[in-house]
Amino acid sequence: MKLRTLAFLLSIAAAAPAWCTDAPNDPAAAARAEVAPLLAEMGAAANAHDVERHVGFYAHDPAVTLIYNGQAIVGWEAIRDKQAEWWKNGKTDVVYTMQGAPDIRVAGPGLVVTTIFMKSRRTMPSGEIAENSFVASALWQKRADGWRVIYAHESTAR
Repeated sequence: MKLRTLAFLLSIAAAAPAWCTDAPNDPAAAARAEVAPLLAEMGAAANAHDVERHVGFYAHDPAVTLIYNGQAIVGWEAIRDKQAEWWKNGKTDVVYTMQGAPDIRVAGPGLVVTTIFMKSRRTMPSGEIAENSFVASALWQKRADGWRVIYAHESTAR
């Protein structure tokens, strides 16, 4: 009887860390749970080539910044205009696929960092198919209007 009681108590102790991380009052778990569906929706907007919906997740702010392969694009309107250019005003055929699950980390109260490894496939003007691998990271901030990207970086992975 003592061995069964000991085994039972040890199984509870082993499971306790899992219970703690999923606790509903864990602010980090709550932040990750809030940002994850936004990240998925942002990806769906990208594959739909819906510029307004995609960049709608960025802070509508003159200081919001996107770094793309060493080029700084600053301000929400500038990011929207550049994205429209890249997606040919929604007429591109690019398809994005995630390579593994996104990494979502809480950086501090009201701040979340996301990192996604991705692949893209598109038809070039010559008719050739181009495939690329890249990494996208973003700093999300919880604001009065919800979670918004305030700083992002994308670069080609080699």
